Amino acid sequence: MGKALRLSRIFRKDTGNTLVLPVDHGIGGSMEGLEDPVKTLRELQSPAIDAVLLNDGVARQANDVFYGKNAPGRMLNSDVFSYEVKNEKMHHQITFTPETAVRRGYDCMKLVLFWDRPAEERMRSIKLIASVIEEAEKWEMPVMVEPLTSKPVEDPEERIKVLTDANRVAFELGADILKVAHPGDVDTLRDWVKYFNVPIILLGGGKNGSTQDLVKLVDDAIDVGINGVAIGRNVWQRPVEEAKELLSQFAEIIHKPRGVKVH
Repeated sequence: MGKALRLSRIFRKDTGNTLVLPVDHGIGGSMEGLEDPVKTLRELQSPAIDAVLLNDGVARQANDVFYGKNAPGRMLNSDVFSYEVKNEKMHHQITFTPETAVRRGYDCMKLVLFWDRPAEERMRSIKLIASVIEEAEKWEMPVMVEPLTSKPVEDPEERIKVLTDANRVAFELGADILKVAHPGDVDTLRDWVKYFNVPIILLGGGKNGSTQDLVKLVDDAIDVGINGVAIGRNVWQRPVEEAKELLSQFAEIIHKPRGVKVH
């Protein structure tokens, strides 16, 4: 019951879909457009946003954004990575526990799974994610897993295979939500919806392409059954009014009646 209630604060009851605004990028260092994430959140406040993905320090400073009946849900970024350039090693650590997430009123935790890493690193991440999911189940706390590659995979077929394998592992570990990178192929997205029986959210990635391209990408994803998008840089690296207009366009597409094309 507790998990279902928390998920209902992320996914709208009428459509089962969500628009997530991620502002958690600062855990990896400063980023253009997110120099003041609290100010960004306040400026972009909008009924279009269903949930915000953020770190706990920002959430504490931006409490006013999340007060009230119609406030967005809160998804806690719960891990961090550090990369040793010289040794080419990646370290993966948990930053917040499920108990902390519950006590502080979050609706979901988010963890990353990099799949193009050496076997030893993959196994450590699998063990870490599995332990968090196991503990979160005791607290009725949903866990979203984000399967990724740490480096670009240039070959399209190889990219699809790596991402599909990573999504499969995250699903098998018990993720309540998958936050996926676009494989570059709509048919693959359709297969993921078919085979992974949990809500799937498409991540936005870096700021590139035209607004029309981005809107079409979201529209095509929703048409094949993806349950929403989490788009950050392509929103808050724009002027505020342009960003708010783009959020409104995304929300219209994400929550449209199925079979209706939004232009």
